[in-house]
Amino acid sequence: MSDVAGKDYWNTLWKQLPPVQLYQGPVYEQHPVLVKFLSRATGAEAIEIGCGSGNYMVYIAKEFGYRISGLDYSNNMDYVRANLELNGIRPVDLFNVDFLDFRPSKKYDLVLSGGFVEHFDDYESVVRKHADLAKPGGLVVIIVPNLTHLHWVLCSICDHKTLKVHRFPLMRSNTLRDTLEKSGLEVIHCEYHRTFRPTYRLPLILDHFSRAIQKGLAMMRLDDIGNSFASPYLISVSRKKSEPDAHNASESHSTS
Repeated sequence: MSDVAGKDYWNTLWKQLPPVQLYQGPVYEQHPVLVKFLSRATGAEAIEIGCGSGNYMVYIAKEFGYRISGLDYSNNMDYVRANLELNGIRPVDLFNVDFLDFRPSKKYDLVLSGGFVEHFDDYESVVRKHADLAKPGGLVVIIVPNLTHLHWVLCSICDHKTLKVHRFPLMRSNTLRDTLEKSGLEVIHCEYHRTFRPTYRLPLILDHFSRAIQKGLAMMRLDDIGNSFASPYLISVSRKKSEPDAHNASESHSTS
């Protein structure tokens, strides 16, 4: 059930982070999608699963006003705390625990993860646990990198270690959608985002070539065509279905 990357992988990865920095605005390329669904929610609570650096926690708090919590089982929580403190954010909770062992005392208005669910073989259980954390009517945002098709070829050549710690079913939009729906979620959005961009390291020559392609697409205004072949991300936004009112349900049963 544990993630295929393992704790040592994440501890090594997060050691490479630069010093914490002040938030400079909505720099994430997923923002144009998320801003369509995440309105200002002052007082509402959100939790990021696999919060890693804490950067997305800062983003959610600054842009949308959520009271934010984070969960990660790596040894990087001191960095997360420093990041939040520098940006004037007091988290509700920081949970240094394996997500699969997490037993929350509350439900959340927003449950968010990016680059998380695709590290598990039993992805259905992991997505279902995201849904379980959401309040009825709350939102679940799951963002998955796309390492299929063109990216699988490039990554196989240039960054094979990255492929080894990922699983691919949820990188298919139909599989992600079906899994969300099986978890009791109403899927509002489940689409690939942007036309082309590698999310992994490329050799210098290929990186220059990749950037030239991206620049050319932008100049032709063809840089925002979601597709399974070369898009960097698959973004989903879902709503937790409201549970039937117990009083109404009992009345319905008594009259049937």
